[in-house]
Amino acid sequence: MADFNQKLICILTDFGLKGQHYVASMKAVILKINFNIRIIDLSNQVTPYSVIEASYILKNTYKLFPKGTVFIIVVDPGVGSSREILALKTYSDHYFIGPNNGIFSINLTDDIKECIEIQNDTFFNKPISKTFHGRDIMAPIGAHLLSGIPLNKFGSNFNLNNLKESPINYDIEIKKKTIRCLIQYIDSFGNGTTNIPIVNNKIQNSKLILSEGIKIRITIKGNTYEGVFTSYFQKVQLKSILFIVGSTGFLEISVNQGNASKKLGFIVGDAVTLEL
Repeated sequence: MADFNQKLICILTDFGLKGQHYVASMKAVILKINFNIRIIDLSNQVTPYSVIEASYILKNTYKLFPKGTVFIIVVDPGVGSSREILALKTYSDHYFIGPNNGIFSINLTDDIKECIEIQNDTFFNKPISKTFHGRDIMAPIGAHLLSGIPLNKFGSNFNLNNLKESPINYDIEIKKKTIRCLIQYIDSFGNGTTNIPIVNNKIQNSKLILSEGIKIRITIKGNTYEGVFTSYFQKVQLKSILFIVGSTGFLEISVNQGNASKKLGFIVGDAVTLEL
């Protein structure tokens, strides 16, 4: 019989394929504390140090998971420094453990119910490495949390006004039919996800509507290209540029059976200008 009350931890890191043993060591620490916890790899392929990319993945997945799920985020270029490690609970009843480096301010500001700065080393894995807080601090805190230890036992209340800001500005700028936005994620096919939210082919909080087949000019790093907005890839010729609404509801820049990131030369965080 399925256990519908099973305790769940999701791990999100930038460790990559050659760092799988780091992920395994985090899982070992968790299971040593509570063998009944189920562990899922949300992703270990985040571009190294990319808080932006990790934020996108987290924002677009966490509410799909059952209430009570704990997310451990180890995209932590400041590891070993004086930066805080936080444990949060949201109004949606999800838990997050990770560094105060901007990832929480991007995703969760309006959903945070409780926030603790982790300080109580009683619950840490020892000796504590200065370069692997994911294993020695975050993983054991997640395991103890799901073993029934209240959040406030791990440290003291943290003022949300002290959450680090995102390393980039996520606001889009719209002037008439010109939109300034950014690339917040690139998938393995080279599709670039912008931060432009689309609802029923309308750019959210604007009057601009993207009708099927409309031509869009895109400028990246001084170079301008043209593509069309369409509902699926095969509506345009092979290797043609297109704009499509992705599964997360954001406008994506794509090339039909090609790699838009390589063809247009963009990376995560790049500024983009679109003209309808």
